[in-house]
Amino acid sequence: MRDLSRLVLALALVGAVTLGLNWPAGAWAQAVKFKRCLNTAELQVEQLVRHGVYMREAARRCTEYKPGTDNKWKDFDQKFGVRLKQQTDRRAKLFAREFKDNALKVRTYFDGRLVTYHRNFPISIHYCENIDDNLDEVLKRGWGGFTQQAKVLENEVLQDYKACAN
Repeated sequence: MRDLSRLVLALALVGAVTLGLNWPAGAWAQAVKFKRCLNTAELQVEQLVRHGVYMREAARRCTEYKPGTDNKWKDFDQKFGVRLKQQTDRRAKLFAREFKDNALKVRTYFDGRLVTYHRNFPISIHYCENIDDNLDEVLKRGWGGFTQQAKVLENEVLQDYKACAN
């Protein structure tokens, strides 16, 4: 899994260079590590944003195996898009705090890494059935169901960010 993460990271970096993003030399090191720790609320924001990216990308890709998954995601996004945008905006402020000189570029790097991973993750009928079940759950339980599902990402987020001791 770690090798796959490195591969995805390398591909994202190559893509950024190919697209002509001119990253200052120090940004590469900054993009990998935040200077300060993140509190519980900031970690939850990251979990929610990542879960949104995961569900969106999976729903789009799973339509082939489970027709209707993309429409279910669109229904959820229609109902809770404002809340998703609020989380994305809070995350943008976090990046602005940490990377004052190049917050947008660093955030683009992080987002590109997430999207690239989820767009290239191997899918199967079982994977797509799980996504369909998750979508059914969030459509039934709403934002509370979505935040509950996002908690699963805690370990993944803690691998990328340092948590403050509360």
